[in-house]
Amino acid sequence: MDWKYKHFHQERVFPAPRDVVTEAARTFMHESLAWQITETPDGFTAEGVSFSHKAIAHLQFQSVGDGTRVAIELLVERTGWRGYMLFDVGGYYNIQIRKWLDGIQWSIHQRLTGTRDESTNPLVLAENKPAAYIFHGCLMFIVAMFGLYLLVTFICAVVGLITGTLYLWGRGGTLVIHGTLARIVSGLILLCGAFVAWRVKRKR
Repeated sequence: MDWKYKHFHQERVFPAPRDVVTEAARTFMHESLAWQITETPDGFTAEGVSFSHKAIAHLQFQSVGDGTRVAIELLVERTGWRGYMLFDVGGYYNIQIRKWLDGIQWSIHQRLTGTRDESTNPLVLAENKPAAYIFHGCLMFIVAMFGLYLLVTFICAVVGLITGTLYLWGRGGTLVIHGTLARIVSGLILLCGAFVAWRVKRKR
C-alpha cells in the first residue's frame, strides 16, 4: 500500500489524431485547471491541488486505429489540510477524472471548430448544477465527521492507556473496556496512529 499517494486510473479513446488530442489535453489541464505542465516522452505530467490535496496526473497518449487513447493516472497525496485520506469518499476523484476526460473532449471540439465557448466547459457546467453544491456539502460533512471520530478515538485511547478505562463509540453504541485489556487496546490504537504518521513522514 502506498501511504503517501492514493492512486486512480481511467482511460478513454477519442476520435482524433494524437497531436490534436495531446494539445487539447494540455490546453485544458493548464488553462481550465491551472495545473503546471511538464512534458514526458509519451505525454505530459500535470501538477496541482484538488480538494485540498496536492496531486500529480500522468497523461499518456497512444494512437489506436483512427483515434487516440488517453490514459490518466492520478496520484493524490493522502495528507491534506482537511486531514488524512484513507479512501476516496463518495468517489470524488474518480468523478473528477471523468470530468477531465469530458473536458478534453470539449477542448478537442473547440480546437477543431476554432471556437472558445467557456459556458460549455464541463467544469463550468458541473459547478453550476445544484447537485454539485449538495454533493460538495455532503462530502465536507462526511470528511469533518470522520476526522472528528478519529480525534475522539485518539483522545479516548490516551485516556484509556492512563486510566485503564477505554470508551469506544460506534454504530452499535458505546463499548467500555476496563483494566489491562483496555490499556492493551489503547496502546494498539495509538501504535496504529503512530505507524500511519511515521509512514507519511517517511514518504515525505
